[in-house]
Amino acid sequence: MSVSGARWLAIAAFAAVAVAPLTFATESSDRAAIEAAAQAWAKAFNARDTNALLALATEDLVVLDANNSPMTGARAREAWKKAVGAAQKPLTSTSKEIVISGDVAWRIAALGPGQVLEIWKRVGGQWKIHRQMSSNVLTQPKLLPTPSEPVLDRPVN
Repeated sequence: MSVSGARWLAIAAFAAVAVAPLTFATESSDRAAIEAAAQAWAKAFNARDTNALLALATEDLVVLDANNSPMTGARAREAWKKAVGAAQKPLTSTSKEIVISGDVAWRIAALGPGQVLEIWKRVGGQWKIHRQMSSNVLTQPKLLPTPSEPVLDRPVN
């Protein structure tokens, strides 16, 4: 390898090492911001503070729950308001995974009695819920009656 080639290789290696901590710090702060926003959402839900709850969502929010068809915009916001009013127990939010890609991220979490997959979007420098897909968070599961067991040993007359 020539001297100039070695020099460029050294510069490239130095640049890669110098930039790596900055990328990590940004992802780390984004992850902390998403986690803080997710906890703020659960806190607002438990406090029945619909204004704070809705402030954590994008304008074009889409909500999907196991017992409903997809709800968008105003309908999704109304579903959140209705769920807040019907909540009987406080929700807890425990992140299982957060993956960030630029201004979009997804979060998988245990949320109250169910699970949730959320798509977060950075809007005006803040992370907001853009899509929320959950099981048994907005509505309680529809329980079907237990089927009757056939009686196989009953005598036939």
